[in-house]
Amino acid sequence: MSYRLGVDVGGTFTDLLLVDEASGATWSAKVPSTPQDQSIGVLTGLERVCSKASISPKQIDHVMHGTTVATNTVLTGTGAKCGLVTTRGYRQVLQIARSYVPGGLGGWVIYNKSLPMAPLACTIEAHERVSAHGEVVEKLNEQKLREDLRQLRKKNIEALTVSLINSFANDTHEQRVLAIASEELPGIPVSLSSQVVPEMQEYERTVTTVANSYVRPRVARYVRNLTEKLAAKTDAVKLDPKAASNTLTFPTDKTLSQMHQNDPAMFQNPDYDKEWLAVQGQ
Repeated sequence: MSYRLGVDVGGTFTDLLLVDEASGATWSAKVPSTPQDQSIGVLTGLERVCSKASISPKQIDHVMHGTTVATNTVLTGTGAKCGLVTTRGYRQVLQIARSYVPGGLGGWVIYNKSLPMAPLACTIEAHERVSAHGEVVEKLNEQKLREDLRQLRKKNIEALTVSLINSFANDTHEQRVLAIASEELPGIPVSLSSQVVPEMQEYERTVTTVANSYVRPRVARYVRNLTEKLAAKTDAVKLDPKAASNTLTFPTDKTLSQMHQNDPAMFQNPDYDKEWLAVQGQ
């Protein structure tokens, strides 16, 4: 007999629903979430719901999983220290935003603008330019980029975002920045705007990609711990992260931007990808 398990990890409680795929019988469990390591709460709930059904966890072959780990990281301001690479002239893209202040004519008096997830002090400019049609107007100055990345390394960033002007039309420069950053900042996960949200509007694309970088290290640890512990408790179980949009997701770069919307992590770091694929048996 095979069983399917649904897990919803919230900030306070973790809910689980176990389904017997043959008979349709169901069992549920609710356990306290464990913010220090949410995988602990998941495993506790797994043992409880399996006990109710009188089965072994090894009989579960499919786990559908949703979590607010990324959302809570943003809300509590406990994400990674992020660096940002923009096109020369766009260093203050997060500070300027859309120059919109809510609240009517007097809104600017009472509006308290939140600090960007990537501080200006950790933002550098790439000397390059791509047109809206994807044509390279100015080639990437790789030597200057390397020098700036070395300076950025001294600021102990934990994640890096690359958001260059018009990269949605041509991501050649962003891909090159990724390659150089991998050499100059080994071990630092890099998020590319051309992969996270390849669309127009510089501010929206940049802030979304920075949010992705902000939650990545924490969610990476969570998913890594969860997959390792599930692998130890179950027998070749398949883990399917589930997005807030009710669509099943897989850890590809195209779904990275969903992480702050009640999603598990999707990783652009090759080491994380290898770990995930190893668990999936691929």
